[in-house]
Amino acid sequence: MIAGVAFAVLYATAVVFLHALPGSTAGVMRIQALLLAFATLALVVVLAFARDRLTGPPAYLFTLGAAASVAQMCVAIWFTGGPSLRPGQVMPDAARVIEDVGTMWLPVATITNILVAVPILLAANEDRLPRWLGTGAAVFTVEQLIETITIIGPPGSFISPGGPMNHYLGGTLTAAFYLALGIALALPEPTVQDTAPSDATGPVDEPAAH
Repeated sequence: MIAGVAFAVLYATAVVFLHALPGSTAGVMRIQALLLAFATLALVVVLAFARDRLTGPPAYLFTLGAAASVAQMCVAIWFTGGPSLRPGQVMPDAARVIEDVGTMWLPVATITNILVAVPILLAANEDRLPRWLGTGAAVFTVEQLIETITIIGPPGSFISPGGPMNHYLGGTLTAAFYLALGIALALPEPTVQDTAPSDATGPVDEPAAH
């Protein structure tokens, strides 16, 4: 649960709150990169414990999504913290290209989030995780599926790449989903009580010897 809370706080601060600040100074970008780095560490812990609850094909799907999510966050740290190393020394065209590539992180992250959320939904339906988490995973999956439109959204709009939908809606729901996942993993694991099959036919009489 601690890892889930840590990720939610760090991720929401970096993606939602600091993004809302007017202007984008080098200092703010460095803080964002640091918060995302620590958020990645917390995310790995949550994903590892969640993977332990899964079996079969959903577990493999979850592993792929989890690995891709961590990799994407590491790349996002590059594009967030890298430009702040030499502020004002990068050519405007080059800086714009770096910024444009960086803005595609959250639109593409919708795919990896879906790959993580769907196996959690399936596990909840099988009572290996709380049902309320399954409901949250379903809502998160649908929202992320809709949010894929930001990959091709027009610049300056609500659905633009790296725009309000990615940061304020998607960012908030991502933090909430992993917070809920961390809480669910801290709860006692549900056990399935097996009952021995009863012999409904009763004892079989042996044929009498003649």
